[in-house]
Amino acid sequence: MKNPTDALEAVADAAAVLTYAVSVLPPSATIGMLAAQLDRLSRAVARAQVIATVDPEAMLDQPVPGCFAPEDATEHADDLATLEAIAAMPTGPVMVAVRVRSLDDDSIEDALRVWLNGQHFVAAPAGERYEIDGNRLASAIAERFLPVEP
Repeated sequence: MKNPTDALEAVADAAAVLTYAVSVLPPSATIGMLAAQLDRLSRAVARAQVIATVDPEAMLDQPVPGCFAPEDATEHADDLATLEAIAAMPTGPVMVAVRVRSLDDDSIEDALRVWLNGQHFVAAPAGERYEIDGNRLASAIAERFLPVEP
């Protein structure tokens, strides 16, 4: 971090991290659960305010010596890493196609492989991953491959 633009980006990124943290908390959560994010945002705003007070004529893209400590850059890097992790999280259901190689024999396993190949499933977001509900799959396999009970 070296110029006012860096300081303002740190404010925006800290605000985004706080916004995300608020969005994933249940309504019964307490504000204290957001203390770390609020502190980080407060420090980022304070840095920008110091620059605006100490050097109100500072150009946004020009270095402002002595206004940033090493931990300021570390905090901003942490916020950026958090935002990258958030951006990588699943956001909506996706269609997944199953690909399975045939064994080219007459086994039950080969029949299952042939049947599975090309099947499509909907995977729904579940935190930091996707999940496929295996209930429909299990029922379809049982119907097709298990002997019918009398």
